Amino acid sequence: MRKLLIVDDHRLFVDGIRFLIEHATDYEILGVLHTGQEVIPFLARNPVSVLLLDIDLPDISGFDLAKTIRHLYPDTKILALSMHSDAHSINRMIEAGAAGYCIKSAGRDELFAAIQTVSEGGSYLPVDYLTQSDARKDDAVRPLLTEREAQIVALITEGNSTPKIADKLFLSARTVETHRKNIYRKLGIHTNIELTLYARKNNLI
Repeated sequence: MRKLLIVDDHRLFVDGIRFLIEHATDYEILGVLHTGQEVIPFLARNPVSVLLLDIDLPDISGFDLAKTIRHLYPDTKILALSMHSDAHSINRMIEAGAAGYCIKSAGRDELFAAIQTVSEGGSYLPVDYLTQSDARKDDAVRPLLTEREAQIVALITEGNSTPKIADKLFLSARTVETHRKNIYRKLGIHTNIELTLYARKNNLI
């Protein structure tokens, strides 16, 4: 049976989480702590599989505590729990060593999914964060290409040859080749296959 530790100073919230986990999962809760300074001594005596960690503790930053835990007990998976849903907090906690991040306003099923994913060695991030992250990637890529270059990317990924692209866009073959070389240079790729894979990955097509 996988063992959990909950570290959060909001007692009503913790009581609710503990009740849900104990009555709806097969995880065992070894303890509930309300301050950060209690965590390291507890882990020294009680190895746990997953640590549910609030990032806003009264005595120590959850970010700093996560770094310490990651260093001393690398086998303990950290699932951050927080009301903060901003990308900065999420990124900072993941960098500190957390394997997952769950917003406190999430539903029961999402919390259970996060715990299971992290306990099995995976990583868990909020859906909204992943969506925003994809959007930021798109925004970072799209400005690199001009409108004409974006048109040519779409045509190349459809399998059109340089002469066909030139014919469709009323350009010379030499102009299309110049655009293609510029696209390759901007995106750091070297072949049409790489371009197609890159375009699909970054939603350019």
